[in-house]
Amino acid sequence: MKAEIILFIVGILGLWIGAGITINGATEIAKKLKISYLFVGLTILSIGTSLPEIFTHVASSWKILNGIEASGVAVGTNIGSNIIQITLILGIVGILATIKSSKQIQRRDGPIMLGAIALLWLLGLNGFISRIEGILLAALYVIYIYYISRNEKSIKALIDPHHKPIGKTKRHHIMLDISEVLFGLALLGAGATWVVNNTLFFANHFGIEQTFIGLVVIGVSTALPELTTAVRGVMKGAKSMSLGVLIGSNITNPMLALGIGAAISGYTIAPTLTWFDIPFWFGISALALLFFRNNNRLDKHEAVILALAYVGYVAYKFYGVI
Repeated sequence: MKAEIILFIVGILGLWIGAGITINGATEIAKKLKISYLFVGLTILSIGTSLPEIFTHVASSWKILNGIEASGVAVGTNIGSNIIQITLILGIVGILATIKSSKQIQRRDGPIMLGAIALLWLLGLNGFISRIEGILLAALYVIYIYYISRNEKSIKALIDPHHKPIGKTKRHHIMLDISEVLFGLALLGAGATWVVNNTLFFANHFGIEQTFIGLVVIGVSTALPELTTAVRGVMKGAKSMSLGVLIGSNITNPMLALGIGAAISGYTIAPTLTWFDIPFWFGISALALLFFRNNNRLDKHEAVILALAYVGYVAYKFYGVI
């Protein structure tokens, strides 16, 4: 038991540290290319901070292909991570600083986020997401990235007319940044394998549903990169990047991360996810967007409401287990 606990913790650390290293390398590359705050947040950092979820999906799908059911780990982790991002993390960031929204997020990225959640719910109504449906989700994400990359100039004008790269660019060859990214990816792969293996052990040993561990334990852990990146964005004055990271990750996870995993093996969707967790995620996300729509910013009391919503959600989940 001690060995499993240690490996689980080491795996979580591997996901967190690996994501951080990968993000640092990718961000340095973005700086050299002079990419805007919001685009970095919605794409590079959102994909980077979603790497723990992506690798957890891949490791879980590999288990499924080998005859070991692990859908609950993958899907639960994905949804749990998204819920904590749009509630507790956005709430914390909103308490630390006034987060302003752009017309671009309100008119495009926010509705796309809600659409991604709704599509996931629709696909899971029959209790299973097939490989074809996984490919569809991933393909839609690629189309989304292509669209916003084509509109990079308009994004820059709307968000930050006096744009400049984030921080100072390190004076070294871009190949060092690429090497950093590859090393981070290797840590992510090892960490995801240990997390999934030992989650399955805990679920079987204690008789706890995989989805619960994914939603409440792994979901929190895999959301740490988003928390770190969002807070760092606030501290550096790149507030649009912080919001972009969280919105972008809530688009990346259900479309790209889950899409990749489902394309590999297909996923069984538990009824509790379909009829409670995904609707809660959709509802609280819509509420967060409504807060921003009222005055283009998140007020302190609204940030507190989002944070408390997560506390209530976790309390309800624990009540269902006890």
